[in-house]
Amino acid sequence: MKTHSLFFVFILCLIIAPARLFTLDAHWASDESTWLYRSAVFMGLVESGEFQETLVTHHPGVTTMWLAGIRRAFGNREIWLSERNLAVARWFICVVIIAGMVVTFFLLRQLFDGWCAAAAWAFFAANPFFLAQTRKVHTDALATLFIVLTVLLFLRYALESDPKRNKLRAGYLIFSGTAFGLACLSKSHSLILLSWVPICLWLCRPAKIHPREFIYNAFIAGVCFINWSLLAIFLAWPIFWQPRGLCLMAGLLGSTLFLQYAVRVGQHTVVSLWVTTFILMIATSYGVTLLWIVFDKVGWALTTAHEIDHFILGKIVADPGLLFYLLTLTMKSTPFVLPLAIGAVLFLFKHRQDIQISKDFKIAIALLAVVVLFTVCLSVTSKKFSRYLLPAFPMLDILAGIGIFYAMKWIGERVKKRHIRKVVHVGYVAFILLFTVVPVFALHPYYGTYYNLCWKVTDIRKIITVGEASGLDLAAKYLNRKPNAIQMSVQASYLGSEFLRYYFIGEVYQSDKNRTANTNELRHADYEVVYIRDLQIGQVPKEGTRGGRLEHTITLNGIDLVWIYHIPKKNLSNEAQPLEHSSSLQQRK
Repeated sequence: MKTHSLFFVFILCLIIAPARLFTLDAHWASDESTWLYRSAVFMGLVESGEFQETLVTHHPGVTTMWLAGIRRAFGNREIWLSERNLAVARWFICVVIIAGMVVTFFLLRQLFDGWCAAAAWAFFAANPFFLAQTRKVHTDALATLFIVLTVLLFLRYALESDPKRNKLRAGYLIFSGTAFGLACLSKSHSLILLSWVPICLWLCRPAKIHPREFIYNAFIAGVCFINWSLLAIFLAWPIFWQPRGLCLMAGLLGSTLFLQYAVRVGQHTVVSLWVTTFILMIATSYGVTLLWIVFDKVGWALTTAHEIDHFILGKIVADPGLLFYLLTLTMKSTPFVLPLAIGAVLFLFKHRQDIQISKDFKIAIALLAVVVLFTVCLSVTSKKFSRYLLPAFPMLDILAGIGIFYAMKWIGERVKKRHIRKVVHVGYVAFILLFTVVPVFALHPYYGTYYNLCWKVTDIRKIITVGEASGLDLAAKYLNRKPNAIQMSVQASYLGSEFLRYYFIGEVYQSDKNRTANTNELRHADYEVVYIRDLQIGQVPKEGTRGGRLEHTITLNGIDLVWIYHIPKKNLSNEAQPLEHSSSLQQRK
């Protein structure tokens, strides 16, 4: 790589790294303790050679467990959950995501004009929803990154028509399939993208190709794509590291390489296609048999709502319904993304006959198809969380980049004077960046509390579930500053206690949601902490259960998230059984 390219990569990393690598021990998020434990179990099984037991969870979360488990190789082998443990695991995940984002920029640069690619990547890099998820030991950010790489690489493959670049085109297909395999290893809902592949091939087909020839070429591309995906899955998941799996891996690799060579030289294509398809069918049946629990759990998630209720539009429900993901798209994106994305699609559709614009139109429709597929498919399931829709957001960011690029061209065509045109361009871009980047990075490290500025005129807490555990670490730090905090006892609401206990140096007790009506049965406590999500789903009243005096409120991004009540001495009771101690206190003991 040339020196100036390395320097450019360094600049890109310098832009996106601080927001992702600083203060990684801040606010423990949902399920992170579970994934830290799973990663330790996973790596322990790999180290002991028990490969058949590495189906730790159905998500399947293999990439998350690999990256979070790497900490064991650097001396961090503690099973006990701590802030340091969390920060190290987050660091490895963030580094991989940063590297993937740099690759994303170069892929965008190959698909679009330089300024268009820069604008699209800027929206992607500053996306608050993606940024918040990249700082978690979880599956969604990694799955989203690999989905983005899959989409961009496959678009690059589908749009390449120069016969002299067939080797390069084959490379795009190989890396696209590999990225898709890693996406599926990260989270099972990535399989939705498989339905997008034929759509993309149809959109990017040559203008005068015969339907029969298109179907034949698409079938070859699809077989190769799935083969490389399976190879990535077989290679990265130790459960397949057994004689049968290794034989199928060798067969898939050899037959796929031979098929791609046969297509390039135009000989023995039909024979190699049938052989490759046959091996693919055997490998797929073997994989499905071995991982049936994954597919069984996916079916269960489609029809079973989460055990913890949601709050949406003033109602407490198990399934937030079809509007949930539409609200998520509008509330978790930055103000200009949706208008620019919609404007880009409409503008490109209007000028789709223009030779220079037709390629961008095909890409825009392909990106829009990803958004629609994920939104529709996830909306019909019963188990819903906003982070499940994360793969749709980078696609909208890229569309917004296309929108801002063509808006600048439209302005340039109407402002004739060059110096005025430059001033207008700079002002236009600066205005959008001001309301896109600044409000996001100002929230460091609590990016999960970001909501579209257009929605901030309302009370977000009355519309949708908020919190994401943000603010509970600040509540713990507030209480830690109290005299004799190590000897204090704090009662926390049902969900809040899970995260407060990692930061508070005293004792944390979880209020029993089934007994809060009788405060005489509650354990002695000096303070009570009420977390907003418990309040929204009716687990606890806003004023708490102990009749305490409101002493402090934790507010982030203008939203009250945590309330701290001091409990008067007269309300203390020693009759109940202790529920749960903080991790920090147990470590000292």
